[in-house]
Amino acid sequence: MKRLIIFLAIAAWCCCCRGKQDQSVEFINLKENEFDAKQYKLPNGKMIDSVKQAHDSCMGISFDANAVLAGAKDSFFIGSIVNKRSLEVVSKLDDLGFTPQKLASQFNIVTTPCYERKALQFPLRSILEENFNLQIPGADSTINTEINNLILNSKDQDLQTGSWIYLDLNAALKNILDTNKSVAALAYKKNLLDTSNIVLTALESIMNISFFIQTEKGISEKLQAILKTKPAVLSPNSRYQIKLFYISPNQFQVNIDGFFPVIGKFMKAGLKS
Repeated sequence: MKRLIIFLAIAAWCCCCRGKQDQSVEFINLKENEFDAKQYKLPNGKMIDSVKQAHDSCMGISFDANAVLAGAKDSFFIGSIVNKRSLEVVSKLDDLGFTPQKLASQFNIVTTPCYERKALQFPLRSILEENFNLQIPGADSTINTEINNLILNSKDQDLQTGSWIYLDLNAALKNILDTNKSVAALAYKKNLLDTSNIVLTALESIMNISFFIQTEKGISEKLQAILKTKPAVLSPNSRYQIKLFYISPNQFQVNIDGFFPVIGKFMKAGLKS
């Protein structure tokens, strides 16, 4: 009888362990009271409205109701696990030990070319970095001050985007965490399942942006001459290739080539049998 009790206890323990091992990761939509995205929105939601209109028109699908605004000031990317209160990054996708190329092959990717030109409903300076300061090669400080003031103080601007790119890691990340038992994967999974954390599972970005800036006072003749040469411009962080183009004595164009995260979707994670 004693042996039977021991056998049943061991069997029950094994079943319990097997049950935990058989559980898989699931991603769950956040409720409104579970995540505060106020810091991503400008007054009156004008930036969100502009992005929504551009997104819906270019992608042909509705803007996700649970999405938040991402941008250059943010340090997270798709797959980043963050604390839902402080938004401090807890784990990143590359912590799993996969190369970006291998992970990219598992993304669900949808891309749509779009070159529609739309009026911005918010000041351009609101999306530029705090240390934004272009330097035209060979130009003196007066010209550099003028071009930066024209950009930062402009009120009438149009925006034209290149291709929109939608990245969804939901299915791929679930598969990785359900099958990979490495130390790195287990540590990432532990942070993922922590109820104080959320994870960015999808991201929409824009490839290439053009701003058409209308000036009130006009452009100096000296700066006009420089703009007509279509100069490549240096930026403090050198992350993007920037070019300037002359259009008229009151209008010029700023082209920025790069990958710009715009809309992200956070979810929470749990386990299911």
